[in-house]
Amino acid sequence: MNDKQVKDLLERFQAGACSDQELEKVRYWLHKFREDEQSGLSQIDLETIDDQMWQTILKATQPKTARIISWPIRVAVSAASIIILGIFIYLFTKDSSNKTFANDIDAGKNTAVLILSDGKRINLLNAKNGLLALQSTTQITKTEEGEIIYTSRHELPSLQNGGKSSYSESNTILTPRGGQYKLSLPDGTKVWLNAASSLTYPVSFSWLKERRIELSGEAYFEVAKDSLHPFLVQSKTQTVKVLGTRFNISAYSDDQFTNTTLFEGSILVNQVTLKPGQQAVNLGTEIKVNVLDSDDDIAWKEGGFSFRNEPLQNIMKKISRWYNVDVVYQNKEAGKQVFGGTISKYEKISQVLHMLELTGDVKFKVEGKTITVL
Repeated sequence: MNDKQVKDLLERFQAGACSDQELEKVRYWLHKFREDEQSGLSQIDLETIDDQMWQTILKATQPKTARIISWPIRVAVSAASIIILGIFIYLFTKDSSNKTFANDIDAGKNTAVLILSDGKRINLLNAKNGLLALQSTTQITKTEEGEIIYTSRHELPSLQNGGKSSYSESNTILTPRGGQYKLSLPDGTKVWLNAASSLTYPVSFSWLKERRIELSGEAYFEVAKDSLHPFLVQSKTQTVKVLGTRFNISAYSDDQFTNTTLFEGSILVNQVTLKPGQQAVNLGTEIKVNVLDSDDDIAWKEGGFSFRNEPLQNIMKKISRWYNVDVVYQNKEAGKQVFGGTISKYEKISQVLHMLELTGDVKFKVEGKTITVL
C-alpha cells in the first residue's frame, strides 16, 4: 500500500466504515510501523492522525489482554520492540494537544535535608552555596550546581564522648517524595540519591578499615577506587561489597524486591558476584541474577522515566515518589497491565499520565495530590 491508500484506510476507520478485513489491514500497518520505520505509515503526515483517532485505533486493534503478560514472558520480550514502542509513542504525542486534568502537578526538584552527627538539620534547597559545616577532619560545602561535597581539613580528629574519636560519627541525608540530590562522600565516591531515600555515612573514612554506609530507598553510586578499604552498602536485605565501580541499588521498604544493577566493575551482593550488565533481584530468601540489555534502571538519574514491560503498579510507585502524590485504584486489575515507554521526568504529571493512557486501557483522575486509576 502507498501513502494515499494508508491515509484512505485510516480515514475509513475513523468514519466507522471499515470492514473486518480492512480492520485487519489497520492492525497490519500498525504492526508494520513498529517493525519497520520505512513502512508506508511512517511516511505519511502524522499530524493527520489526531489524538482521539489514535486512541480509538489502539483500543480497536489491540486485544484487551495484550498487556497483561506473565513474568517469564516479559523477560523474553526483545529490547528492540520496546525501543520501537517508545519511538511510536513519541511520534504520536509530540504534536498532539496537551491533555490536562482538573489540577496539574509539577515534577520533583533537587532538594534534601542534611542531618549532622550533632542533630543539626540543614535544608539543602534553601541553604546558600559555599561552606555549610565543619566536622572534625571534614568540611562540607554546597556547590553552585547544588551538589554536597565533603573534603578533608587535614587535621587529626579530636577526642570526645568519653574518648571516642569524632571521625566515627555519621551524617544522614534525606530526600523527600518529590526530591533528589547528589553528593560526594568523604572518600570521593559520588552518589545520586533518588526520591524518598536516605543515606547514612561516616563524617570521615580516615582510619577506618572499611567504608560502610547505609541506604534506604534508591541510589546510584560511582565508587572511588581504594583496594585497601572495601566499600560496603548496607540495605534492608543485603550488603553490597565493592572496591571501585558503578552500580544502582533500589531498596525501598514498600517494594517486594531489592534490585542491584551493575554497570562497571565487580561487586558482591550477599556473596553473589555480579558482572557488568547483570542485575541481582533479592527476594529476601534468595537472589536471582538477570542479564540486562539497557540502562533503564538509571533513567531516573539521567532525567527520565523509562518503562520496559513493567506493571502499572510499579510505575505508579515511581510516579508517586517523584511527584509526591498518593495513588488509589478504582480498577485494581489495571495495576497488572504492562507498559513500555520513555518520557522526561521533568514534565508535569499530566504529560506522564497521558502517555500511559495512550499505551493501554487505563485512565486517570487527579484530585489534589491524589491520582485515581480508573
